[in-house]
Amino acid sequence: MTFTSPSAGRSVTPTFGGSLDANVVLRLLLNDVPDQHAAAVALLESADAPFVVSDFAIIEVVFALCRHYEFSRAAAAEAIEGLMSLTQIDCNRVLFKLALPFFTDHPKLSFEDCCLATHAELSNATPLWTFDRKLAGQAQSARLVPI
Repeated sequence: MTFTSPSAGRSVTPTFGGSLDANVVLRLLLNDVPDQHAAAVALLESADAPFVVSDFAIIEVVFALCRHYEFSRAAAAEAIEGLMSLTQIDCNRVLFKLALPFFTDHPKLSFEDCCLATHAELSNATPLWTFDRKLAGQAQSARLVPI
């Protein structure tokens, strides 16, 4: 991906140390597999550039924390907030700073739905049309598709 720098008027390619998948993020957060945790920490500490963590990976991490590791929504949100505080991590902080509290405040909605509703609002692409009655009833930006 290449971007044009407005100030310099030339193309700039962002430099990253690579991307991290959900399993690496989980090992960083949980330290449940000590050798993998140590390897993930060493990877972050040795890099000259931040690592990208995609929206998909963060959504998968929240799902795993809540479903498989039995984290509360608040504990999962706190874990992701901690991840976002790391300078070595490049992620969609704007989306997740809004989606995480929405997730903790709406226990009937999945994190995926909270992210979809938040993304629709941030993108000025509302309403978010859905057949999901729970989503339409809980998210201001969501509307049921008429049948």
